Amino acid sequence: MSTATQASDPSFETKHVHAAILSTGDEVVLGQIADTNARWIAQKLMDRGIVPVQHAAVPDELEVIVEAIERLARSTDLLIMTGGLGPTDGDLTRHALAKVLKDDLVVDEGALGDLRALMARRGREMSERQARQAQRPRSAACLPNSVGTAPGLFARVRRADGRVCEVVCLPGPPGELRDMWAKQVENRLKPRAGFIVRTRLLHVVAMPEAEVSGLLKDLTARERVEGKALVGMTASGGVITVRIRVEGELSESQARAALDAADAGVRAKLGKHVVCEGDGRGIDLVARAMIEKLAQRGESFGCVESCTGGGLGALLTSIPGSSRAFTGGLITYSNELKSRLAGVDAGLIARHGAVSADVARAMALGGLRALGTTHCGAITGIAGPDGGSAEKPVGTVFLALASRSGGNGVERVDVRRLLITGDREDIRQRAGVGLLAMLHFAVEGFEVGVPRLIWETSDRKESPRIA
Repeated sequence: MSTATQASDPSFETKHVHAAILSTGDEVVLGQIADTNARWIAQKLMDRGIVPVQHAAVPDELEVIVEAIERLARSTDLLIMTGGLGPTDGDLTRHALAKVLKDDLVVDEGALGDLRALMARRGREMSERQARQAQRPRSAACLPNSVGTAPGLFARVRRADGRVCEVVCLPGPPGELRDMWAKQVENRLKPRAGFIVRTRLLHVVAMPEAEVSGLLKDLTARERVEGKALVGMTASGGVITVRIRVEGELSESQARAALDAADAGVRAKLGKHVVCEGDGRGIDLVARAMIEKLAQRGESFGCVESCTGGGLGALLTSIPGSSRAFTGGLITYSNELKSRLAGVDAGLIARHGAVSADVARAMALGGLRALGTTHCGAITGIAGPDGGSAEKPVGTVFLALASRSGGNGVERVDVRRLLITGDREDIRQRAGVGLLAMLHFAVEGFEVGVPRLIWETSDRKESPRIA
């Protein structure tokens, strides 16, 4: 079905409209490592106006890799492969590509010389296994690797329709892959002239995915119209990410206008629930946005954590410059420390239980006093898998946020009850996001008690002043 074309010159000739990404390795398929390479490559392709249409991962099995290459080459102009180029018996990419091309393997003398020189610089002798890395299918070409020992490969596979799919094989280690992309791949890509792909991501809190989907149903129709943005969404860790994409033969200004129009439509529907925009993990960007907002206002935040065990503090301190707004926190996992560090009355805990609205409020107020911040949040809950009851099942979490109005006065204390489904890590992570959502509403001056929020109840008792 597929035949080789001469590839001794590793230059791209085919116009790259659609691409596929194929990752090889048992460890990828079994989920033992995250496939960050595929995501990075997809973004790089999108930046150049080449649309990824398939991601695939296959184990270290020769026939499975061969079938995947043939299948993906049939429907794309460009196939980027990662992994399987090393010296071990499980590194099968060059063998699979040779089988697809109906080639034998030959030694690339240039690649062998580069490998020999590299080993000499490292004060080592080249073994027979290491020398295997200089082999390539006869009609393919080697791509130099200036970081590691395994060169990449470039080949052309002619499809049944007469068109050519160009195949680029890169090593799996991210440092090597990214260096080779910059030096061997980036400038050789041939996207359609004038065709661009641009994206924008908006991150939403305190609203369930079904609610977001319902509100945006008029914007998420999947028909592709030149110059009109596509809108979709994903949910992770309590943050909904609305993804806006525009593609076509457009100028940058036309693409920006299409993104802006869709962005405005999303914000009109979701309003104050949109915290920020940007590429990356939603929870990280929400945390970063809150640090920025507090720092701009000259305000500070601290937290008193029980079931999250310092997870929210760890998230906030992972952000460079977070000390501009995040003062610190108290980890009060035991009832004794809730009393000793946050000043929670032991009798209050005895009467209502550590997981209760009253204790959450007392934790937030005690933290505000102890940490001296503008805002202090508190998290107490049952993360499971044990410890739940009919009245307070696993996933029950109480959040509280106390804020100063100036001096020692307390403007308000909000307490919210969540019932979170998922495993222990889901519950802990979403509890932290819930508190960041409360902080977002408080800092922006939004009213929290609206029907669409994830919180079941709003406990808004008058709060005492802090001495």
